[in-house]
Amino acid sequence: MKYRTLSPMQKNQIVGMRKAGMKCKDIAEVFSAPYSTISTILSHWKVHGSVESLKSQCGRPRKLSERDFRVLCHAVSSNRRHTLVELANLVSVSRTTVRFYLRELGFRNCIAPKKPYLNVKHKADRLAFARAYESWTFEDWCNIIWTDESSFETGKNPRQIRVWRKAYEKYNWDCIAPSFKSGRSSVMVWGAFTGFDKSPLIIIPLDKRSARDFVTIVYEGVLSGFYFLHDDPEELILMEDGAPVHRSSLPLQWRRAHGIEKLFWPANSPDLNPIENVWMVVKDLLKHHSRPNSKLEMIEKIQSV
Repeated sequence: MKYRTLSPMQKNQIVGMRKAGMKCKDIAEVFSAPYSTISTILSHWKVHGSVESLKSQCGRPRKLSERDFRVLCHAVSSNRRHTLVELANLVSVSRTTVRFYLRELGFRNCIAPKKPYLNVKHKADRLAFARAYESWTFEDWCNIIWTDESSFETGKNPRQIRVWRKAYEKYNWDCIAPSFKSGRSSVMVWGAFTGFDKSPLIIIPLDKRSARDFVTIVYEGVLSGFYFLHDDPEELILMEDGAPVHRSSLPLQWRRAHGIEKLFWPANSPDLNPIENVWMVVKDLLKHHSRPNSKLEMIEKIQSV
């Protein structure tokens, strides 16, 4: 197998990783290089205190100087959304050359995954959530009623943002496309499950989304069944996000009247809710169907999958 040549900058990065305590095999995985290559670089550094005198490779001179190489690395690391044209203009080479050097650094041009925006308070709340429940057992989590609403739209897919990242940087903050709450929706559905049971998917009509309708359709129509059928209803804990309808007075009064305990939930944290995996499965299944042109078609397809 032919391995790519490591640049002086990469060799210095290898030394830095080793100083930080990384194992040679882990460093080799990061740079997609043989273990023996990493070991040779580190051995030479230990003896000579530098990597610069390692045997250079023959062949065509490199198009980027060491300074331009550092400029390119800094540019793509500080702004992941640079285009190839912008980067090529920055170091006065072709787009093909830029792509070659970026691949040498381990960067790939990838679609940024969409994730909810998190401010400082959101992050602190998520950490508090993790610490509050870190001692819970699997049985404890089985008693949570995981609930959520999801919207299914009939329009075109949103524009995808591409970023430059390395293989292990997929969810780095500067490599994602933050998503913000939006009032747009086509078909709204509600669902729930515990470790022992699940609800049907409930279609919530556009004109039935008031707090009173939510209590009637969801709480009285479906949620009460979880408590009625459970051997020990007092063990159940309801999980809901911070949607306005969940925080309004009527749902709050209904929960208090029925003695329902709620799980503390950090804002903008759908990724912590396992029911998100259900929505992902449903939406993946819908991709195998022709795109619906109306809400009625969307409802029929959701119910069919």
